[in-house]
Amino acid sequence: MVESIDGDDWQYRLTDIANEILDNQQDTETVFTIFARHILVNLTGMSLIKAIEAINSRGDKPQLEIIAYELQEMGYSLSTNCTYVSTMRQWLQEAKVLEKSYEINWDRVYDLLELDQDYIDELYTLSSEQKYFLLAMLQMAITELTEWNKITRYATSVYKIRFPSKSFVQDIIQPLVKVGLIATEKTTGGRGAKPNLVKLTEKSQMELLSRLLQSISDITEISQTELNRSFEDVVNDLDNPDKHIKGKALELLAIWMIRLTSLRFTKWRKRDYETGQGEVDVLAASDRFVYHRWQIQCKNTKRVDVEVLAKEVGMTFVTGSDVVMIVTTGEFTRDAFQYAYRMMEVSRYYMVLIQKEDIDAIKQDRTNIIKILDRRARRVFAKKELGLTDDTIDEIEIEDNSLAESLEVSGEE
Repeated sequence: MVESIDGDDWQYRLTDIANEILDNQQDTETVFTIFARHILVNLTGMSLIKAIEAINSRGDKPQLEIIAYELQEMGYSLSTNCTYVSTMRQWLQEAKVLEKSYEINWDRVYDLLELDQDYIDELYTLSSEQKYFLLAMLQMAITELTEWNKITRYATSVYKIRFPSKSFVQDIIQPLVKVGLIATEKTTGGRGAKPNLVKLTEKSQMELLSRLLQSISDITEISQTELNRSFEDVVNDLDNPDKHIKGKALELLAIWMIRLTSLRFTKWRKRDYETGQGEVDVLAASDRFVYHRWQIQCKNTKRVDVEVLAKEVGMTFVTGSDVVMIVTTGEFTRDAFQYAYRMMEVSRYYMVLIQKEDIDAIKQDRTNIIKILDRRARRVFAKKELGLTDDTIDEIEIEDNSLAESLEVSGEE
């Protein structure tokens, strides 16, 4: 509502939005309209209603704490007990964007922004790189065909974003063309390969689009539609021959691991799936009983050896993690298991190794993740505190499983 004058922290003035509200202070409906548009376009109001939409689509009740978790999964850093969500929701309800607290009035959103729901959904499916490239085109007003590398130089300089050099047309230009936000032509004539020409379409030349895009450009590029996909669908996509689809599935697998273990998303550590390395890293935290920071890596490789585990332990000095979970769609080598147990015996770190057979068990019943983690924890306790050998622990587990099966059979009779 206020801004500094010429960067002077001692002098402030009202913003244009504040003055517009004051000019219409006698008309409360207009005031609510102005402020709601400001929340949706310049702040994070659009992400709030997208989070509510995602929760509603799952059949859950969008309570404030659940909304905060959803926003965390989208990439926002906020506490689950903060008041921002509640305050913003109340203002949007006053403007009739939300009805009965948590029902979204998309007709009202269109009245405010002149953007329909499908258009907004398309923006949320874009990756960060695609959003920044489009944002750079809007800032540069690229209405005439222009070589795309000139735009990337601007975007790299202003937004400090890195773009894929070898697959730029496939990863950036083609998806934006597909949703109708830019047009492209291949250059003809002359010697040597030349970059494609691009320009904004009429669909993307909207006054509010640039500001809305700016407000959502840094959030995780996983859309609400993708976040709502089933665990089974995600795991099946890990075998997809398309590298982009496989990479998305790996990200979603990391999110599912956080959900299934009741952790709280903190942030992405890095994204390597674009390079073909087949790994995704995410940080999460647990505040159950005591605070723990989890470092989760998902790998889509056939075998994971000890070098991967050693690298993750080394990264804990940077991330401050106490628990290292590595999930693979393949298998861990014997040396990797031995390294993990040895590391837990002599250090403060706890390592969780989840491989293909575990994922298959979780596909059959999601609650199996708890059984798997409990079994891992009992084994570590038996080795570290009781000094039992692996063979002894195996014998005890076989006896426990036989007893459990017997009890199930007698219960059925």
